[in-house]
Amino acid sequence: MFENVISELKEVVFCLRAGQVTLGYPFQPHPPEPGFRGVPRLDMQKCIGCGACANACAPRLITLSDRDGYRTLEFDLARCTNCARCRDVCPEQALTMSQQFETAAPSLRDLRITLQLRLVSCRECGAVIETQRMARKVLDKLPEPLGLSPQEVSWLDLCLDCKRTRAMAEAVLAKEV
Repeated sequence: MFENVISELKEVVFCLRAGQVTLGYPFQPHPPEPGFRGVPRLDMQKCIGCGACANACAPRLITLSDRDGYRTLEFDLARCTNCARCRDVCPEQALTMSQQFETAAPSLRDLRITLQLRLVSCRECGAVIETQRMARKVLDKLPEPLGLSPQEVSWLDLCLDCKRTRAMAEAVLAKEV
């Protein structure tokens, strides 16, 4: 018993010599280190709705749904692990990691990000092809001097199945070898 008291006194002396070793948080704010991965931020102007972030998200907090001519992306930040996989796969760098690490909020709705983007449907069968922002991105990347005819550009608003059907029906691609 006496040995325990001596051991505890040694520990008290050791702790008193060390001084304060903890931060005064939350009474004194402490900025995170550079490169800290905090809560993800979405730049809604850059996002094209490709869904790469939803595919890469391990906790499945990013969901995509296509309904009534719109693609809806929902981010449920209450479940986010701040792994930054969504940021790493985003082709448009629309996702960044903030320095914010506190996610306390009065309501869970405050921890949700929702983005709706208009969809482009196949002009022949009505199947969803992509979002309007993705279609604009493709058109912007086509080189001007390529000299595409209006007929060739019109293939951009067809789904893959309709493109295949049309290609097989056209005489140019159906030549005998």
